[in-house]
Amino acid sequence: MVAPAVADEPNRLANTRWELESLIEGRTIWEPSGRTEVTLVFQADGTANGKAPCNYYFASYTVEGNTLSMSSAGSTRMFCEGVMEQEGRYLRALEQAGRFELSGDELRIEYGNGQGTLIFERDD
Repeated sequence: MVAPAVADEPNRLANTRWELESLIEGRTIWEPSGRTEVTLVFQADGTANGKAPCNYYFASYTVEGNTLSMSSAGSTRMFCEGVMEQEGRYLRALEQAGRFELSGDELRIEYGNGQGTLIFERDD
C-alpha cells in the first residue's frame, strides 16, 4: 500500500518584507544607522529583492522547512562612501543563508554554517 501524498509545506517567507536590525558575526555587531535602511522582500515566485546599505539587489531563494537557500545577489553599482564594506558583508551573508527562525515580527537567519546571524524586523 502506498502512503498518501503529503502536500508541500507552504513557503512561510513568501510575500513578506523585512528590515535589518543587526548583523552579528562573532564579536562584531553591525546595526544600520538611521540614514541606512536595509530591506529584504521575499516574493511568492521565489525571488527576493531589497535595499542593501547602498545598492538595490535581487536574488532567487528556496525554503525547505526551516532552511533558506539564496543565490548570489545581483545589484545596482552605485558607490556610497563609508558603507561598502558593510554592504559586501550583508550580501555575502545572504548568499550563505542556512537555518532561519520566525518568531512573531522577527526573522533570524543564520549564515556561514552558524558563523553569523542576520536579525530582521517585519516591515509591513
